[in-house]
Amino acid sequence: MQLLKILKPFLNNKRISYVLTQKCPLSTTPPTTCWFQKKFRRKISSVEKENNFKRLDRVPENYQLVYYAPLESYVVWPIHLSTITASLVTLAGIYQYVYNLPIVETTQHTLVLEKDDIYYFAAGFIAINAAIRWVISKFPLRIYKNAENYLAIYKEQLPGLQSQHPFKRGEVKKVNYMFNPWNNATYKLASYTSLLLPDYFKTPSEFHQMFVSEEDKY
Repeated sequence: MQLLKILKPFLNNKRISYVLTQKCPLSTTPPTTCWFQKKFRRKISSVEKENNFKRLDRVPENYQLVYYAPLESYVVWPIHLSTITASLVTLAGIYQYVYNLPIVETTQHTLVLEKDDIYYFAAGFIAINAAIRWVISKFPLRIYKNAENYLAIYKEQLPGLQSQHPFKRGEVKKVNYMFNPWNNATYKLASYTSLLLPDYFKTPSEFHQMFVSEEDKY
């Protein structure tokens, strides 16, 4: 009851009641009177998302998105982190070599037995980072289709850069390599070996259509 007494003057105010009951017109720019009816984070439709990806990947408008890799940030951030860490280790090694700085003597509590072993650790660390980046480079972020032509988008070795790999329908095949733990997801798109997740194609038929050329259909 106390709340109603407090709100009653506001509800009786014609200006306030008009604003609360006013509906947003069907226009691209809603008026300021119904700003509160908009969501703070509007859901983006699939068409808008696809158009945004096309602009980002610099893909022609006549292509359509048929494959979108999940967890793109988990692909991008390892590249950034490996770049930063490997660069720091490399710069530290160069700095130590140029200025001929002495390496701290090892103790029985360190991981290395000899002071020169730190170089092997640094080389191994950089090699592991290179292997991670190599695997990531085989993982297409998106695949676009235009009739018989396809465009696969990959992350480049340098952060912020992307590359396009064109291939045609029928130029896709399943491949197996010795000592490859990802043989179940390894495919060859023309001449480029890639890691694909079939479940993330737009439809199952889009995945299977890549393997069949027009000549094979007849």
